[in-house]
Amino acid sequence: MPLMRRWRLFPKYATLIVSLVAGLLILSGGLGAYFSVKETEAQLTELQEQKAVAASIRIEQFVIDIEHQMGWAALPVTFGAGNEAEQRRISLLKLMRQVPAITESAWIDAQGIERTRVSRLAMDSSGTGADQNANPLYLAAKKGKTQFSPVYFLKGTEPYISVVRPALGGGAVFAEVNLKFVWNVVSKIKAGKAGATYVIDGTGNLIAHPDISLVLKKSNLAQLPQVAAALAGQQIANGLDLERLEVISAHAPIDFLGWRVFVDTPRTEALEATTPVIVRALLLLAAGLVISVVASFYLAKALVRPLGVLAEGAKEIGGGNLDRRIDIRTGDELEELAGQFNAMGSHLKESYSVLEQKVEERTAQLKAAQARTQDLLHSILPADVADELSRTGESKPARHESATILFTDFSGFTQAVASIPADRMVAELNELFAAFDDITDRCGVEKIKTIGDAYMAAAGLPKPCADHAQRCVRAALGIAAHIEERNKKSPFKWAIRIGVHSGPVVAGVVGKRKYAFDIWGDTVNLASRLESAGEPGRVNISAYTYDLVQDEFECEYRGKVDAKGKGPIDMYFVKGTLAQALAES
Repeated sequence: MPLMRRWRLFPKYATLIVSLVAGLLILSGGLGAYFSVKETEAQLTELQEQKAVAASIRIEQFVIDIEHQMGWAALPVTFGAGNEAEQRRISLLKLMRQVPAITESAWIDAQGIERTRVSRLAMDSSGTGADQNANPLYLAAKKGKTQFSPVYFLKGTEPYISVVRPALGGGAVFAEVNLKFVWNVVSKIKAGKAGATYVIDGTGNLIAHPDISLVLKKSNLAQLPQVAAALAGQQIANGLDLERLEVISAHAPIDFLGWRVFVDTPRTEALEATTPVIVRALLLLAAGLVISVVASFYLAKALVRPLGVLAEGAKEIGGGNLDRRIDIRTGDELEELAGQFNAMGSHLKESYSVLEQKVEERTAQLKAAQARTQDLLHSILPADVADELSRTGESKPARHESATILFTDFSGFTQAVASIPADRMVAELNELFAAFDDITDRCGVEKIKTIGDAYMAAAGLPKPCADHAQRCVRAALGIAAHIEERNKKSPFKWAIRIGVHSGPVVAGVVGKRKYAFDIWGDTVNLASRLESAGEPGRVNISAYTYDLVQDEFECEYRGKVDAKGKGPIDMYFVKGTLAQALAES
């Protein structure tokens, strides 16, 4: 067997197997990487939440410790009133020595007057007499609870808060606290390689950040998604840093201060943990592809030999060699398929002669059916129209400039219907119209249709002819003569009116499933009026038709006779042919 036949089958099996193996490996690796990323993000978020909570606790404890130290300075003095100011100054100095973060402190007496102020940044003062009764922090502290101010930036640089703690027996201790300690707390918390821990106040202003320059710039982070969500009372795990890079974020609140501690880690660092998973998946994919290619090669090699024998044998059987037998011994479906081909060849050989005979019989039946269909079309349509319809599937309407229309109607037909049984009436009409058909056929006139007791025929269409008027007049005289002769022998006496008119008409086939050949135009209408204006047993023709037949037929001028819807028109009765008139004379 040619080698090329084997390699045509190989790509199909290779593609199928490689696609299946690769798809499963890609799906497995993708799911593993996806869940690894999700687990890493969840673990990192949980770790960051723990760090944020720990930082918030340390900051909260820092502030609470300051409040406790201020409590010692708020205790009542134990010396005479004359030494109270000095005792308060010493207490404030001790407070500032115990709490380095306090840069300035003051004592406010029970009347809201500032008595002593100690500062690291300015000169100490005593007896300043500054009235603090308008200070909202002091007013709130008088109710017995320590008050903390919003974060503000002293001289526009470092962040500070003011603390006012009420004293026993009235008065309060005021302290101005530098928040650099908070920076020390957050700078020690590591959030990955490039992450950050930072603190914001209730409006999004940055209080502490490892990059102190951002704090000194009074940065507001309310535009970051995670900060905006936290200020709205929500928590989201995905956010952005100041460089608009994606981060995984977690935060913890410091409720009594209205602050929030954030721990952000760049998402790229989180994805680094999934790199081993992706590498492992790629290695498995490469190994799977190699194995699948080798497996598909051996599979195709095992299949191609018997398939080649099978294809060659099937080709010979299909080419007419019905004695060909396919010999495959693989013990599987291929051997079974070869047996079916062998059985098929035997059956084909047996039925070949019978099939030829059936084909001949069927061909004869089809020809007979086609002939019957053609005859049926010819019985309801003109021959030329039927041939065109059979050939093209349609018949185009045509205008005939010169044709003659014959119209007949039985006088008193309505009264006759009431007195004659229905089956007898139908039999009478069938016998009469059959005779009319024979007469029009002999005269070369095309029957158009019957409507009730009316019979319409035409000459000069669909195939034009020069003697269309003569043909219709001959047919009309023949019909009138047939009725006259029949009335002599039949118990039913029929009185027939016949009208003939010549002129232009439009002819065509109408209908989709039931075809009908019909004609339209004023010529048809006028032929019907001539029939209605005629007399039983006589052929009534128009002046136009008279001009066409006067050389062959003897006619009697009736004068102008009123036609319904047309007014007075010239009419003639046809008495017979001129040859008959000459013979009689």
